[in-house]
Amino acid sequence: MTTETVTADWGSTNIPTVDWESPEFHSGIERAVAAVANYQGGPGIVRSQRGIEVVGYDAAAAIVRNNDFSLGMKARMDSIGIDGEATRESFLNFLFSRDGAHHLRARRACAPWFASSSADRMRADVRAWVGEWLDDAVGEAGDFDFLWKIANKLPATLYCLIIGAPLTDAPLIQHLSEECMLLSAPPLPGHRERLEEAASKTKAYLLELTEQRRQNPGEDLLSFLVAAEARGEIDESDILAVSFNALVGSTDTTAAQMCCNLEALAQNPEQWQLLRREPERIPHAVMELMRYNPGAWSITRSAKETLTYRGAELTPDVTVFPLIFAANNDPAVFPDPRTLDVTRPHAKQPLNFGAGIHGCLGRMFSLLEQEEVLRATLERWESVEVVEADFSGAMFFLVPRAFRVSFTPAAS
Repeated sequence: MTTETVTADWGSTNIPTVDWESPEFHSGIERAVAAVANYQGGPGIVRSQRGIEVVGYDAAAAIVRNNDFSLGMKARMDSIGIDGEATRESFLNFLFSRDGAHHLRARRACAPWFASSSADRMRADVRAWVGEWLDDAVGEAGDFDFLWKIANKLPATLYCLIIGAPLTDAPLIQHLSEECMLLSAPPLPGHRERLEEAASKTKAYLLELTEQRRQNPGEDLLSFLVAAEARGEIDESDILAVSFNALVGSTDTTAAQMCCNLEALAQNPEQWQLLRREPERIPHAVMELMRYNPGAWSITRSAKETLTYRGAELTPDVTVFPLIFAANNDPAVFPDPRTLDVTRPHAKQPLNFGAGIHGCLGRMFSLLEQEEVLRATLERWESVEVVEADFSGAMFFLVPRAFRVSFTPAAS
């Protein structure tokens, strides 16, 4: 790392500079946390080739709660050359990409449905699915494909239930979500074309399902939104904004986090045994696991208008990256952060779900899934070890390419 005086766009402030493509940030969370540790105090920001990296907890929390910043979707797409019509239309209409009255109208319409009571109604279904899938895996104790048989399967199946789609559509949902999440991955050849195809197919799928709910409403999210549309509170673009946001924000991200959770517990077997003895700690343990080993390494923001933030001049075309992995491991907020402790009190919440007006609406569903998977595995497995873990997407959102475990079945 170096420190340079920046005069163009960034004012005359000395801002530490990092190379986000260096091995320090692509060799696991331990090295990444160590690489930014000396910069978490003071302004809590560093500069990289892609923009400003916010590494201190207080600095990151201030950014995500600050209404002078937007999600930064346009700046992100412009910076990596995403120009496809369907991609830009879908992601700029994305609920979290919206600001002001445009955002509040859609958010207010869907917020009552996303209350914890909706998640609680689905808990029995999630528990039954996970239990059945794990019971089917008893004969695979030596080499169990957790990624494909649990982590990828559950969020897509739950999304189908949320929007009233056939559960058999889960593989399609998982594929569309994975393709759409390419926007949050390091840009590679072919990504633009794949994103355009996925955005187009996702829009067509959601519009078709919305029309079905108009003709045959139920108790799902789309039916709830269609009823609001009929009352004149929202329009079809709002329905797409919410349902597309729920798809992209609830499937791949939760799948990755479930793998990260199991990986962390396999590396800390005493914590696994503690939770087996005291399963009432599971809800808090999930939050500690998300803090310790987050699947989302960063989120994006950009200034709505040119402003100066902690000595850096930010224009709307500059992408700001609050680093979740760094904020969640800031020792000023979480003492001894690289120790996993499921009994640790959290004076401040980990930033995985964001905060403020762009905070995650579906957090209750992600927490529900993580809690039920953890509960079911703890009940059925005496111990667990990782056989293979392969993640891509560091510095953005982790994408598990392979995650297999071995486990010792618990005594009946």
